[in-house]
Amino acid sequence: MKIKILAISHAFVKKINLSFYEKLSLTKNFQVSCVVPASYLYNGKKIYPDFKKKNKLISIIKSNIINSSTRFIFFKNLNKIIKKEKPNIVVLDNDTVSLQSLYLIFFSFFFSYKICYFCNENNIKNVFSDLKFKKIIKFIVIFFINFFIKSKIYKIFCYTKQIKSNYDFLGYKKKTIVMPLGYNEEIFKLKRKKTKKKLVISYFGRITPEKGLHILLKSLKNINFKKWQFFLDIDQVENKLYFSEIKKTIQNNFEKNKIKYISCDHYSIAKYMSISDIVVLPSIHEEQYGRVIQEAVACGAITVGSNIGGIPEIIKDKDLLFEPGNHEQLSKILNKLNDKRYLDKKFKKLYRSIKNERTIKKQIKIFINNLGK
Repeated sequence: MKIKILAISHAFVKKINLSFYEKLSLTKNFQVSCVVPASYLYNGKKIYPDFKKKNKLISIIKSNIINSSTRFIFFKNLNKIIKKEKPNIVVLDNDTVSLQSLYLIFFSFFFSYKICYFCNENNIKNVFSDLKFKKIIKFIVIFFINFFIKSKIYKIFCYTKQIKSNYDFLGYKKKTIVMPLGYNEEIFKLKRKKTKKKLVISYFGRITPEKGLHILLKSLKNINFKKWQFFLDIDQVENKLYFSEIKKTIQNNFEKNKIKYISCDHYSIAKYMSISDIVVLPSIHEEQYGRVIQEAVACGAITVGSNIGGIPEIIKDKDLLFEPGNHEQLSKILNKLNDKRYLDKKFKKLYRSIKNERTIKKQIKIFINNLGK
């Protein structure tokens, strides 16, 4: 008899985020249904699912949601969906202290299912290094709610060790499992690179101050080689004022042929990653995981990132890491990577690590192995 899984996530508005469950359904023992937002309000813009409702591998259940804030997001009629689907396991893509989580815990008293989580909470322990009133209040609320709901939580799958350490701190040590976010090997894969005269450096991600794009631009001003080009993905402009400042910085400091603006969704992005030689993640805030790293490396680009959040855990090479905000340190790394032999040597080591640890196949294996424990 197959294990029935009901997965719930606002991120399912993008088909790429269904990849894990599509692959999971191919295994013999699972029947998977996914609760998908009928629409999702993100950064003031309403987003609709980028795929058709029918899916041969999984059952798609569209539902309206209340609130766009991650911690307070809430799917309507979830009790009716649970009653109809009769799942053995409910998987929530959210933190344990969230409105949707508390709702599922409440209904678990009336329905027979275990609750698992894919969690991103990685900023709890930082309360002691930065004692601010707002952070302390947040910590107290999260700590006490977790204390009362702990017994109803079956497993917490954490994308990084840093996330796990935060939940261990909250008392979940026996229930937490590190399960790296897997990339889709059918989309992100090595292609033979064409010989180029210029080193292509790229940035993929949201355009907002905490992502540190301004730091990357400062570093590009100080690199000591001339044959380079910068690809800037402008698909997700979250802060228009910040983007306006970025464009001014580019206009005032770089020749037009040095910068190429690109706009790509989660499928066409693989094409640009394959063209890239170096992809930079210059974040100045606690990154929860760093999906771009594994996808870019899988496509053949080496990644360089700031030493913060989950980034160093994925890159694992101090020669490819710089302190957040330190553009001079980043410039030195880029200068070294202009040496093709050095770049190839560093890439091969990183590629092996990503290939061995961060595919969807690896993610599914960890998931299945821990369901019965």
